[in-house]
Amino acid sequence: MTEVLDEDGSVRHSIDVEALKAHVGDIAEDKRERYQFTWPGKQKARAEAIRPIDKTMRPCVDESVNWDTTENLYIEGDNLDALKILRETYAGKIKMIYIDPPYNTGHDFVYNDTFAHTAEEERAESGAFDEDGNVLDAAYKVNNESNGKFHSDWCSMMYPRLVLARDLLSEDGVIFISIDDNEVWNAKRIMDEVFGQGFFISCIAALNNPRGRNQDKYVATCHESLLIFSKRSLEPGAVSIRKTDEEVAADYPEIENGRRYRLLELRNTHRSFGKFNRPNLYYPLYVSENGLVSIDDDPDLIPVYPIWPDGFEGCWTWGKEKSRQEISDLVARQVGDCWKIYRKAWATSDDGKNVFKQVKSLWSDLEITTDKGQADFNSLFDAKDKLFQSPKSVALLSRCIQMGGLDSSIVLDFFSGSATTAHAVMQLNAEDGGSRKFIMVQLPEVCDEKSEAAKAGYKNICEIGKERIRRAGAKIASEVEESNAQLKLGEEPKRVPDIGFRVLKIDSSNFEDVQRTPDTLCQDALFSLADNVKPGRTPEDILFQLFPKLEIPYTARIDSFDICGKTVYSVDDDTLVACFDCEVPEDVVRAMAQREPAWAVLRDASFTGDDALANFEEIFKTLSPETKTRVV
Repeated sequence: MTEVLDEDGSVRHSIDVEALKAHVGDIAEDKRERYQFTWPGKQKARAEAIRPIDKTMRPCVDESVNWDTTENLYIEGDNLDALKILRETYAGKIKMIYIDPPYNTGHDFVYNDTFAHTAEEERAESGAFDEDGNVLDAAYKVNNESNGKFHSDWCSMMYPRLVLARDLLSEDGVIFISIDDNEVWNAKRIMDEVFGQGFFISCIAALNNPRGRNQDKYVATCHESLLIFSKRSLEPGAVSIRKTDEEVAADYPEIENGRRYRLLELRNTHRSFGKFNRPNLYYPLYVSENGLVSIDDDPDLIPVYPIWPDGFEGCWTWGKEKSRQEISDLVARQVGDCWKIYRKAWATSDDGKNVFKQVKSLWSDLEITTDKGQADFNSLFDAKDKLFQSPKSVALLSRCIQMGGLDSSIVLDFFSGSATTAHAVMQLNAEDGGSRKFIMVQLPEVCDEKSEAAKAGYKNICEIGKERIRRAGAKIASEVEESNAQLKLGEEPKRVPDIGFRVLKIDSSNFEDVQRTPDTLCQDALFSLADNVKPGRTPEDILFQLFPKLEIPYTARIDSFDICGKTVYSVDDDTLVACFDCEVPEDVVRAMAQREPAWAVLRDASFTGDDALANFEEIFKTLSPETKTRVV
């Protein structure tokens, strides 16, 4: 069985004729065999990634924290829209992305894509109605348990989002995806296609439930997968967890010229390799009585071969030329009657700056489980009941951020849920003095009226996420200040990290669609189109809609001035100067031009006539010729 797309766009099960032929032995058309990954709706999903939208992000100062100074963002709305808008300004600027997308467990998707199905549509396609249209719940339950949601819907939902995510990543950027067994293989194949198979870093098994899921039929699942891909191929060790000074000292006990190292035996200790199949790695090294190693024969030196105590002729891990080049890193130690050759494994790079710990493919400590994540969350809300089910732990996100991000990088999570990622960014900055920034994106999913969250007054998931950031930030700031109050003489105080965030909400464009064909217009209708700004939209709304078009970050500093009774905005130290009031006098335009901004913007309604518009352009040509002007 496979899945196909009908003419009306619905997905249904169908017989895979080619697979059936192969099963019964008909291989006459074997030349058509090919390795590929596809599903019904894939072409639409590809097109969705590049389909333009006419939407904007409106600022919400009242729900924000430290609006004027923060460099963090919380975006409320569909993440597909958010990613398209962010791409205008942040393409190639995000160092690390983490997502925990909805798992394909048979429940309906809340992301309103044209290729996603509602629960009712899913029931209809699965034959869960009788001839009179009555719902056959038993039939739907069977289909739900055996097949879950169609894989095609999930793939189509994820594909355009991952294409956009790749555009946002910097050249050395990395993306982490938490996923369970239902879709891990499809997620891997989508990532192989979008990012390229050569940019796959690892699939880590991360413990999330030590007891195992009791709803599983045969094997109680205790872990979930963590897929890691890079934007571009990375050097070995580029995605690693940096060690503390204590860890370095413990793992690398030897010191030479201020650099730490440990000794690793040069002999290959695997018996599958030896003189019999690696003759180029079988050669003598020569040792002096004080342990110096040479590659050249000398009658005064002792020859040492890669031979096991029982006489097995092994081999070295380095070839002869490599040993010659790195001879200063080879040392010998006498063990009983024999000499052993070791190489120095350095803790740091040659410049002494980078200290790495190789990441293991199995993460099994209890600090990263959902139980710990629930405890992290509940401790902020003093909640015995769960306001949010199974949030990720701060420790898990901290580990990912340490692997994939620099101390001052931007971390994006576009399935942010309870905003654990934002919590982890602030916590890490408090611990190591970093200046990482976060961008959270979350759809305002309505809380079930019977849920504990709804009973506590939270209308949607975004309200929970924003409140979590507020509480986590206040707790972190309090802990830093308490620690600084107990400093000893000469100790440096810690810096309180950026615990604020700007709230932006995705909405339709601030401007009316004034394009009309002649046959749809009448004289009276023209007056309704005199003002192209929608009712209820503020000057700040218009200002923020300009940001992606002018490639200005949403965290840019915004100052406002009163000039001749008109409000003038200066963004990012006069990168943009704008006024959206009506009938703006020439004195205001001159004052704006004297600031010599990179961009100057006024509304169409700011001018009393064509002569005022011409004066606007001429004033800037005279006083600030480098300024680019625009009318909206």
